[in-house]
Amino acid sequence: MRAVLLAFVALVAYVELATGFGFGAARGATTGARRLSMAGGRSLAEKSQSTRTMFKELRSKVNEAAAKPGFFDTAGSNLDLELLLKSNKDGTQIGDCPFAQFLQLVMLKKGLKYKLHPVSANNKPAILDQVGGKLPALVYKGKPQTDSLQIAEFIEKTYPHNSLTRQGSYSYQEVLEKTSGFFPALSAFIKNKDESKDASLQAAVDKQLDLLDELLRSTPGQFLCGVELTLADLYLVPQLFHAMVALEHFKDLQFYHVGTEPTRPALETYVARMFDMEEFNDKRVYYNVDQVIFGWKVARGEATA
Repeated sequence: MRAVLLAFVALVAYVELATGFGFGAARGATTGARRLSMAGGRSLAEKSQSTRTMFKELRSKVNEAAAKPGFFDTAGSNLDLELLLKSNKDGTQIGDCPFAQFLQLVMLKKGLKYKLHPVSANNKPAILDQVGGKLPALVYKGKPQTDSLQIAEFIEKTYPHNSLTRQGSYSYQEVLEKTSGFFPALSAFIKNKDESKDASLQAAVDKQLDLLDELLRSTPGQFLCGVELTLADLYLVPQLFHAMVALEHFKDLQFYHVGTEPTRPALETYVARMFDMEEFNDKRVYYNVDQVIFGWKVARGEATA
């Protein structure tokens, strides 16, 4: 788990500043001596601590902050937008759904105010009955809708400022079509418990990662469509986070390397940049590594939701 822990610590090193949590708010106040670079290496202040010790302490602080009342209250109650999404097992925090995280990234990138409602099996609001109980769901002016991509496109049309759909070398639709096999391949590999099938399933995941690397190398900018960030980037980044955590935990594999030569330089540079994005580290978007692992354990039949 070393690479996962290092990368995760890099994402949330801000927690020791300001309020003790302060994702986003602490940005810019961090000093080089206190931050672990995404490029690898440890600061002088961190060298006396083991990775496991640092991660354990950090995870404890973040989980404690997220359990406090009002953690998800981002504005008043009179808002047009309410996002209902999977909660963790006890309903106190958001769950590990990458598609809900995608929607939050979209709304934060647009600077929208919205109400966040983690939903567990025991506290589903009645309004979800209108959409068959599906999550994530967006409630806009009292009307619910589902399907994360359709919701994102609705938000883009309703709030066209800070556009996330500008055409580059590719359109966001083209990128999503090209990469549509990534998460299904990842899911099949992580859920598989028959070792005789692992090689072929891993090959399918590697093929998808190679495709992402090639796609990034073929565009003139830093993003999947080219120069500008689009819905395609925000859609895939949560899935890449799941891949980083789950591949290491369940299959002892790394696709994102810290402190060693990258296997896919374009993709790994992209991952580092996107994981360091302010919105990705916002407290509303946060769910920890344990949540990702638990979610996949449920999918593998090793835990109960």
